Amino acid sequence: MSPTEFPVAGPGAGVNSHIEINRAQPVVVRNSRILIGATLIMSLCAAFIAACLLLLAMSMFFPLSDLTLDRARSGTLWMLYATISGCSCSWLWSLGRAMASYRVQLNSRGVEFKLGTQKRPSNLFLAWDQISAIKRRRVGNAQQYIVLGADGSDAVFSYSTFFRPKKVARLIAARTGLTIETH
Repeated sequence: MSPTEFPVAGPGAGVNSHIEINRAQPVVVRNSRILIGATLIMSLCAAFIAACLLLLAMSMFFPLSDLTLDRARSGTLWMLYATISGCSCSWLWSLGRAMASYRVQLNSRGVEFKLGTQKRPSNLFLAWDQISAIKRRRVGNAQQYIVLGADGSDAVFSYSTFFRPKKVARLIAARTGLTIETH
């Protein structure tokens, strides 16, 4: 066997007909509209709960003639719970709105990431032969996936970007012939 018959290592190495068939089929991955709607509804529920908790806290403080140290402590705790619920309301709302615009498009030329919002777009296109690695790392309690380009560019996505980021990473790995490296 001559040296020219051995496969060459590097990006695009190991591309076979199965990978070419996968690349020929365009795929667009978006978040589920039902799950985005559920996230926005949970945000509205958190706002309702925050308003109810605030009313409960106010009932502990008023009338002032019945205010005791125990009622003041309870009212302060209910105010804290209302604040936490209000913060979760705004976080869920912004998460749902942002996730509604995220998408990944895989076609015969490469993969295009649209991970920004309408006001702050963040688009990245990587040709199939320019993808050098697909990595997975644990950040806190979440899995984060990184698609690295040969030119140093990268696309980072996790559960706060897509409801199923592992599926997106597997689709890209199947079309590149690379494995997902644990980092």
